[in-house]
Amino acid sequence: MKKLFLVTALLATFSLQAQNPVIPGYFADPSIRYMDGKYYLSITSDGYEEHNGEPFIWVSDDLVNWDIEYLHINDRFFWAPSMVKGANGKYYMVHQQGVDYLAYMMEADSPLGPWKETFQIRDFDVELFQDPESKKIMGIGSWKNLLVFDNDVNSPTYMRKMMSTDPIEGELTDFTEGPYIFYKDEKYYMMWAGGHCWLETYNVRYAIADEPGKIYRELAQKPILETDPSKEIFGPGHTSAIEVNGRWFMFYHRQNQHNYPSCNSRFSCVAELFFDNEGAITRVEPLDDLSSLGLDQSEFKNIALNKTVITNSLTTDFPPTMAVDGRNDSRWEAELGEDKWITIDLGKREKISKIQVDFEYFDKYYLYKIEYSDDNDEWSTYADYTKQAKKAYQTRISEKEATARYIRVNVKRAEAKSAHISIWEIKVLAKK
Repeated sequence: MKKLFLVTALLATFSLQAQNPVIPGYFADPSIRYMDGKYYLSITSDGYEEHNGEPFIWVSDDLVNWDIEYLHINDRFFWAPSMVKGANGKYYMVHQQGVDYLAYMMEADSPLGPWKETFQIRDFDVELFQDPESKKIMGIGSWKNLLVFDNDVNSPTYMRKMMSTDPIEGELTDFTEGPYIFYKDEKYYMMWAGGHCWLETYNVRYAIADEPGKIYRELAQKPILETDPSKEIFGPGHTSAIEVNGRWFMFYHRQNQHNYPSCNSRFSCVAELFFDNEGAITRVEPLDDLSSLGLDQSEFKNIALNKTVITNSLTTDFPPTMAVDGRNDSRWEAELGEDKWITIDLGKREKISKIQVDFEYFDKYYLYKIEYSDDNDEWSTYADYTKQAKKAYQTRISEKEATARYIRVNVKRAEAKSAHISIWEIKVLAKK
């Protein structure tokens, strides 16, 4: 007799949960931009010991619902990308290379590419910044230099040449890497990561200046965000920031709560920044759910959230309820082997428009099938990905109008037989 596991959200025992990431999976160095009516989150694909994952970018209309897009850049050392739109309508992205530890500028006609490398920048962790006062596109790197590019849109070397490299002035406590500049109320704010990404000492600090390349002064020589066991945040760092409806939000990565300290399986999270009348950052409030801010523009709702689940396989730390708990850092993991399935009981027959499956690794191949049923006995096919292996990002969203009570994700095989079959979240989407 086969052993089955039926678990409800109320009966499940959950392992440690830290701040909920804004996107599912192992992604670090988040750089947020708003361009052409969309939000773009450039990231480092994480989760591997010996290399990085494939180059991706996340795209959203509302900061709540995100689509993952593949960047056709053949470089497994694609680290900490940062993107801006130039005055000529083209897009410019800097990324870091993990062999020579230098930065490279790329150019494209679209945020999704194809990207062409244009020149090398002798700095690391370079973040691009468009000064709202001078309108110039600049860069700031871990070598503490302000980088100014050719900003003459009529020049043949526009954004293809470095015009100046000037040292940043000011004493910056515990400056390690990942600097970022943003402009607010006639002040330039520079945030950076202190400590080291593989230690709990990793933290976020900031300083302000009257001009982007002049003397930065720290209003308080202490982190604005650091390891906080009470909030279950470990090793936060490498930030970016964006203003939305008069409120400021900081994107950052933190270490995986299951294997910290670690620099290999980080999550991208978000927090709100609060300022006093003199411009000092007084509070950083981690946010688990940006939809609570009223930003959600989706016409769909997730009707699988916290529903009862049944599976034929599980591991102790990653029960199947974690695939329907609404979190982007918790997952169902099956025991090693093939032919593992998880079934969601929606409680009653529901009209379904889409099903989203977020596997642990978006750049790995999987063979699986999505099925639906009214009685948990007779099954119909919703989507079949068993004929040809595809990477998880390619099969993330399946669309079909159907009515059912039960949804089953039946995974025949993961990319390697030595790898667990594991899913962050399964969303069954119905029209609101």
